[in-house]
Amino acid sequence: MPKEYIMTEAGKRELEERLEHIKMVEMPEIVEEIAKARAQGDLSENAEYDIARDEQAKLQNEIDAIKEKLAYAKVLDERSINDESVSIGCTVEVIEADAEEGLAAVERAGLTRTDIIEGFLTRMSVNDMRANKQHRAILDEITPDDYVNAAAELLASKRFKREELLDKGFTDAEISQVKSKGRAKIDKSKCEGIKSYTIVGSHESDALAGKISNESRVGAAFLGKEESDVVMVGDLLFKIIDIVVDKKAMKR
Repeated sequence: MPKEYIMTEAGKRELEERLEHIKMVEMPEIVEEIAKARAQGDLSENAEYDIARDEQAKLQNEIDAIKEKLAYAKVLDERSINDESVSIGCTVEVIEADAEEGLAAVERAGLTRTDIIEGFLTRMSVNDMRANKQHRAILDEITPDDYVNAAAELLASKRFKREELLDKGFTDAEISQVKSKGRAKIDKSKCEGIKSYTIVGSHESDALAGKISNESRVGAAFLGKEESDVVMVGDLLFKIIDIVVDKKAMKR
């Protein structure tokens, strides 16, 4: 079954414009260069000819790739996109921190100890976290009280149900020891690690512009997540603080 290429209207139009430019401008120029190189005579040592033919082959490969993407394009229905959960077309504002840099650096970025625990919970159980302290310096800094507070906050914020926390390795004592309490509101002015990413189809990705593919590790980890969710990818921790849908940008 052919691969389906998910894209916005703007992304599809961008591909169509690129295809038109290659066919109407770049290809004719290369054909002209090849003709000039041929006119020089012996082609066996003609560098200009070889370079032009290589460029022609690259352009033809790009044409074929674009045609395939357009043939199997699935244009997003903007009505199906909202800011309740992350999907392709959304811009996600996150607090981002590297767990390898230690607890102080992660907290400076704006993540709490509960966020750190929740991030690891997306990858392993509490029992695994405790057992792997020697391999994760940041986990060695998490105290028993931090687990108690995390259980209370995760329950209050409805990130997990009691049964799920028990399955993850929290004890009855940890879950019951402190009355449920919600998390404090995020003060963005005190966060050092806020970044924005727009989730796009693979051909629209541009890391320098903050556009990441839905097929990338980070993009795939964000999909389906909601505001305040925390995810961990490698050693990077992300807390989603806002989800924005710019439907006008999807049509540009």
